[in-house]
Amino acid sequence: MKTVVLSAVLMGLAFQSNAQDMLFRAKLEVEEVPELVVTAVEEDFPDFSIVEYNAIPVEYVEGDVYINPNIDSNADYDTFQIVMKEKGKELTATYDRDGNLVKTTEHFKNVALPYAVSKSIAKEYPNWKLEKDSYDMVQLGNGKAKKRYRIVLENHGKKIHVHTNAKGKILNNHKKA
Repeated sequence: MKTVVLSAVLMGLAFQSNAQDMLFRAKLEVEEVPELVVTAVEEDFPDFSIVEYNAIPVEYVEGDVYINPNIDSNADYDTFQIVMKEKGKELTATYDRDGNLVKTTEHFKNVALPYAVSKSIAKEYPNWKLEKDSYDMVQLGNGKAKKRYRIVLENHGKKIHVHTNAKGKILNNHKKA
């Protein structure tokens, strides 16, 4: 249960981090990150280059998860987020203080779409042309993964953003002028 709640909080933080960049994160130097975390990242993702280390002010109190933006010392952080890149791929991994992988988020641009996604898009949006796409996958520590595709389609100067899951189910779309 603790993992589910923590994962939900971390996913919420990840989405908020774009709009409120440093409200719930603190950039760290590698020396400030626990050795167990640094070693785990090097072992889990040997081909990736580390872009930045962040600490997330999440703490456990009697089995509940709390966000504490008032943590004073790097030694008080229990959750660490590492941003990495490798040949057009971007990956964010979240670890606990003991070096256990809690969550990964992968982001790839212009990937080959699965057949189910391509078929669904062609059926739902005939006469629209694929302009670009991206793939996001969030995998929690328990191995469950959510795969999402964001496709930009173009038709006579109009653009539309379409979001699907890996099976081609259209989740939503947004028109753009």
